[in-house]
Amino acid sequence: MDCPRCGEPDVSGPECSGCGVILAKVRQPRERQRHSSPAFPEDPPRRAASPVLILVGVGAAIWAAWRVFAPGPAAESPTAEAPSRAAAASDPISSRKGNPGPSLLVPSVPSPPPTPTDVALEPSARPAETVAADQATADRLGALLRAGRPVAAAHLQQAEELYERHGASITGVLEALLLDAAARERKAQRYEETIALLRRAADVAPGSIQPLKAHVSVLLEIGDWRQAEVSARAAMIMAPDDPEPAQGFAYALVRQNRSPEAIEALESFLDEHENAPTRALLQRIQGDVAPEAGLREERIAHFHLRYDGDTHAAVGREVLRVLDRHYATLIRTFDHQPTEPIPVILLSRESYYTETGAPAWSGGRYDSFDGRVRLPIGGLTTSLTPEIDDTLLHELTHAFVADVSRGVATREIQEGLAQLLEGKRVEDLLSDAELAALAEGRIPGARGFYLASLSFTQHLVAQRGQGGINDLLVAMAETGNANTAFERVYGRNFESLRRDWETRLRHRYGR
Repeated sequence: MDCPRCGEPDVSGPECSGCGVILAKVRQPRERQRHSSPAFPEDPPRRAASPVLILVGVGAAIWAAWRVFAPGPAAESPTAEAPSRAAAASDPISSRKGNPGPSLLVPSVPSPPPTPTDVALEPSARPAETVAADQATADRLGALLRAGRPVAAAHLQQAEELYERHGASITGVLEALLLDAAARERKAQRYEETIALLRRAADVAPGSIQPLKAHVSVLLEIGDWRQAEVSARAAMIMAPDDPEPAQGFAYALVRQNRSPEAIEALESFLDEHENAPTRALLQRIQGDVAPEAGLREERIAHFHLRYDGDTHAAVGREVLRVLDRHYATLIRTFDHQPTEPIPVILLSRESYYTETGAPAWSGGRYDSFDGRVRLPIGGLTTSLTPEIDDTLLHELTHAFVADVSRGVATREIQEGLAQLLEGKRVEDLLSDAELAALAEGRIPGARGFYLASLSFTQHLVAQRGQGGINDLLVAMAETGNANTAFERVYGRNFESLRRDWETRLRHRYGR
């Protein structure tokens, strides 16, 4: 047998030749405790084909919901610097021709379980010097956590060995180390490793809510809405007074096009526990679904369509036909297919503008909060106009780009690609004088932003084609940071590429 104290292999006598310990006096390591948690899948979660939003996008737990519900800033000028995932998640996708929609919920970093200031190891029959060495190791690990220093694989191994020898007395330190390591893996976008560490933390501390809450947050970030629902439900059972699992549960339902269930769950929680962020989330969801009351719903493979069945049944069928055609086009363009159906809401013109708050010139809107496309259809006939056809393609492009990039794509890329897929080019839209004005930054407001976004995206496509754009969106999803993605694919960061585009534009069209 191997010596359980020093690891000397193949010890055959009663005493270890390496360290001298009497083997019969050394307690065998206890088997690791395993507690199967139904909230943690046995297999790594699917990569949800880069979810819409994703949470987008990024820390390690559930919601900073109170920040979510104020309207985002108007799209009056391009973003000066490419945002990270957290910034991108709160930077909403604009309406078809201008103002952005409401912000996404932004995941926040969870508070880890308190680390014991003093760890008193469980009494052991081991030699006093061994117990003293273990106690010193435990103290060092506790100090490491309190100092906020990075957790290495060696630290986890040391904590696991202490856990095998001393059991529950080291649980708090081991759980905290596992959660810290999981947060670092999550930041690096290594989600399989993240979930494995969280699963182990749940095994070690089956009564702790922290691993489960972090698990819910990770699933929301990667867009695994179905498993997030399962885990959030388990967290609600474990901690019925905690608002975060209730918020995560509701948002997972919203992203599955089950907003009425989300409303019911939040109302039930608020009946027992008043909480401002939870109520704000409820009011947001209620406001979104209010215009949809009484609408007929049709579900096909790629879309969930809601519309006024009495008035717009024929229009609804034609919209579905056009959406299906555009969907096939976008799959080929981006080499990507969303795993979840895209909700599309057709509203009367009055409901669209009054209930959604869209500007009067808006022809449609993709909302990054719930992943829905909303369109005004009052007065439409089954012969859809080219403008409506373009609007459907524009908004559907937003859904694809958000899905591929996990919500990290910048507003310039979002709006540039949506226009590019419509077939627009700045050279065709503007006169020579207007091109000069664009090059010199003299076109103000939303129009200037949209034209600049289109021109900048054309600049990127000219360098590496659509394949480069697709690589960029995937890199955004993998890194969670737009600048890092630009550097990986184009060799320079966003700001550098933008300066290059501005220089070329002025050189070509400026006066």
